[in-house]
Order: sequence, then C-alpha cells, then structure tokens
Amino acid sequence: MTLENDAVAGATIELLETRLRRLTYLLTGDANWTGNPTPPAKPASLDDSVSRRLLRLERDLEKLSRNIPAVRDVLSLRMIDLFTLAELYDRFPDLFRQTPSKSLPENLSTQNLASIVLSYASAFPETASRLTSLNDLPIPDAETSASLIQLQPRLDQLARTQEDQAKQISELRVRSARVLQRWYEVALVSGGECWAEWEGRLEDVEREVKREEVVRERRAKEL
Repeated sequence: MTLENDAVAGATIELLETRLRRLTYLLTGDANWTGNPTPPAKPASLDDSVSRRLLRLERDLEKLSRNIPAVRDVLSLRMIDLFTLAELYDRFPDLFRQTPSKSLPENLSTQNLASIVLSYASAFPETASRLTSLNDLPIPDAETSASLIQLQPRLDQLARTQEDQAKQISELRVRSARVLQRWYEVALVSGGECWAEWEGRLEDVEREVKREEVVRERRAKEL
C-alpha cells in the first residue's frame, strides 16, 4: 500500500508540475533550450504584483472606455445582443477574422514551438499506455458471441409477445373498469332505488292498515 500511495503521490505531483509549466509558459511566452518555460521575474515591490497590475489595467481600460467608443464596445461584448453584435461586425470586421487552424503563427520561433510541443510531453506516455492497455482487454469467445446472435430472433419474438400481452392487459383493465361501473349502476344504484320503492309501498300499506283499524274501532264504539 505504501508503494502504491507513493506512486499515486508522485504521479499527482508530476501532473501538477506539468500544469504549472503550461501556466508559466502562458504567462511568460518564453522557454529555454530544454523546453522548460522561463519562470516570471519576481516583482520588485507590491505595486508590481499581478493583482496590482490587473487592477491598474482595469482602471486604464475603464478610462479608455469613457473616452473611446471602440474600447467601450469591445468591453461590452459579453453583454450585447445579436443586433449589437451584427452592428459591431459591420464597424470592426477585423475582430471576427478566424485564423486557419492548419497555418502556424509566423511570429513564433522554433524554440517557442518546441516548448509548446514539449509542454505536452507528459501526455505522450499516458496516451501510449492507454493504447497498450487495449491489447489487454479480454475478447469474448466466438462461440458465446454466436450463441448470443442466435438468441436474437427469440428475443425479438419475446419482445413482440410482451407487447401483445401489454395490449391485452390494457384491454382487460378497460373491460374490468366497465364491468365495475355496470355493477355499481345495477347492483348498488338500482338496488337502492328498489329498496326505496319497497319502503314507500310499505308505508302506504301501513297507512291503509291504520286507517282500517281506526274505522273498525269507531264502528265498534257505535254499536
């Protein structure tokens, strides 16, 4: 485990150093004969630091944007709409010219080009190892692949059968819902109406019976 951790730590540090060299070259734009970018000079004072220089640059750009409309248009590129972009293209077409990707910049020397290539040197072994690892990938057995291919028609048939079963289940659900609705209408609603009708008839019969009893009692008293 210790050796693996050391290897991982070493690889991480190497990648960080590679990224640092790339950033250094982007900042300085210069490299020595070995391809390593020249480190930037240390600021002589706090005013020469990157943050202070960026702050001064922002202030200068703000002053220029107040006096020069072209600078103001360029600084507001990220906030413009399509109409303003078309207007800016009509006024400053040079800003939208694209450099062909196949053409090399003429202002870079051979040393600078070599430093750019060497800055990606750490990626070459990694790419080679990945390509080599493709040879270690297991290839499935031909008989297994052939058997899987032979199973494809059966799988298609099973898929069609499953679709048919899904349609039948959907139809059965609709029919079950209709049967349940019919049972509710006939058994419950109609049964309730029937019981209500019978109850009304019983009330009528009870009233007739009571009326006859009252009549008989009156006749019995008269006699």
